[in-house]
Amino acid sequence: MLQMSRREQLGAIILAVLLIIGLIIRYFLLPRPTAVEILPPEESKAVEEQDSREIIVHVAGAVKKPGVYTLPEGARVFMALEAAGGVLADADKHALNLAEPLFDGRRIIVPYQGEEGEKTAGESGKVNVNTATAAEFEQLPGIGPAKAAAIISYREENGPFQSVDDLTRVPGIGPGTLATMKDYLTLY
Repeated sequence: MLQMSRREQLGAIILAVLLIIGLIIRYFLLPRPTAVEILPPEESKAVEEQDSREIIVHVAGAVKKPGVYTLPEGARVFMALEAAGGVLADADKHALNLAEPLFDGRRIIVPYQGEEGEKTAGESGKVNVNTATAAEFEQLPGIGPAKAAAIISYREENGPFQSVDDLTRVPGIGPGTLATMKDYLTLY
């Protein structure tokens, strides 16, 4: 058999005792791990707020119940007319773009048949940055065909402007250009 000196035997016994003590501590004295329950991540409040965003629009003119209505973000003109109880029999609802997306603070005036629709930029003296055509933009000081096209392109890609000052985000329109035309602009 294997011959071990007394010193080696003592070392082996100490090692065996330490191993047994370690096993006793591990299995009998330390708390056993409990089952871990994995929970799905909570939805952030920002996502909930984004889902529940609403806009407020004013519907007036030839509708059954003119007034101010709260609609979900992304609503269209026809949805606002439905919220107002529908149009009157003598309304010219086709004077409006019924599929036009709405934005917060928008005013929709439904004309009566034979009546002109909302005032244009020239009649009100201001250009609505969220609905103006390229021709209307070109009538502003410092805006030519290229900048008018850039404004419309930016608006189509990013949605309606929340402030007139947002026009500075359009390539080619800086603070100086905005200052020259700001008096002629409106959001509504």
